[in-house]
Amino acid sequence: MTFTENIGRRWSGYIIYALMMIMFFLYLLFPVQQFKSFSTDLINRLFPGHVTTVDSWRYQFPLTLVVTNLQLQARKQVIEADKANIILQQATITPSLRSRGKTFFINITAYGGSHQATLEFDRRRQTFSLPTIEIKDLDLAKLSWLQNNARRDISGLLTATGSYAGKKGRGLSGGTGRGKVQLKNGTIKLLYPILSLENIDVKNGDSIIELQDQKLLLTQGQFSGEELEGTFTGQVDLRGPSLADMQLDLSGTLMPLPPLLQKNKQAQTLLIQLQQNQSTLPFQLKGTIGQPIFLSDS
Repeated sequence: MTFTENIGRRWSGYIIYALMMIMFFLYLLFPVQQFKSFSTDLINRLFPGHVTTVDSWRYQFPLTLVVTNLQLQARKQVIEADKANIILQQATITPSLRSRGKTFFINITAYGGSHQATLEFDRRRQTFSLPTIEIKDLDLAKLSWLQNNARRDISGLLTATGSYAGKKGRGLSGGTGRGKVQLKNGTIKLLYPILSLENIDVKNGDSIIELQDQKLLLTQGQFSGEELEGTFTGQVDLRGPSLADMQLDLSGTLMPLPPLLQKNKQAQTLLIQLQQNQSTLPFQLKGTIGQPIFLSDS
C-alpha cells in the first residue's frame, strides 16, 4: 500500500464521518416529522375550516427541507375545488444554526413570483413572528380565490415588504404587522362604471399597511394610470366570515387625466367643477370587498 493510497483512504474516512455527523445534527436540529406536524398544525390554526395537503417533504443537502405543492383548501366549498385552493409550488426551509431550531429561513415559489421570509418560533409562549417578509412579483391574476371573493377580475404584479407577529390559535388577523405594498401593471374590473370607466388601470400604486385589532390600516395610498390617478387612506375590517364579507372604510381623491377627458364628457364636466373648486374629486369606498359602494361628493 502506497503513501498516496493511505492519504486517499484517510480523507475518504474523514468525508464519510463528516457526512454522518452532518446528517446526525440535521436530524437533531431539523426533524422532518416534527416540523411537518408543527407546520401543518400552525397553518390549520391560522386558516380554520381549511385542510392542508403536501405532496412531499424531503431533505436537500446539507440543511434544507423542501416542501413541494402545498395546497390549502376549504372544507366546505361553494365553488369549484380547483378555484378554492391556495397553492405553493415549492418552499425551501433552512434552519439557523445559531438558534437551535427557533429560526428558519423560507423561500417560496408561487403565483409567478419568488418570496422570502424569516420565521421565528417561541414554543414556550406559543408565539411566532416573521421579522422579514419579502413578496416579489406575485401575479394577482393567478389567485383564483381572490377573484372569486372579490367577485371581479383583478390583475397586476404585487410586491411587498414587512413584518408580522402572531400567536397560535388566534387566526391570521389576530396578529400585528406593518409593511408596504406596491402594485404595477394592474387592472381592477369595476362592478359598475365610475366616470364611465369599466376598469381602473393601475400603472403604479403603493400604500403603507398596518395590521392591528383585526383591522388592516392603509395610509399614504396612491395610484396612477393612463386615465386616472388618485390617493386613498382608510381601513379594512378583517372580522368578516370570508374575504368577500370584510368591511371597507376608505376615502380619497381622484383626478381624471387627459386621455380620459378626451373621450369622456362626464369627466370633462367634473374637471371644470374641480378647477372651480380648486380641488380634486373626493370619494368614499364603503360596503364590503365582495360588494363595494362608491360614493362621490360631486
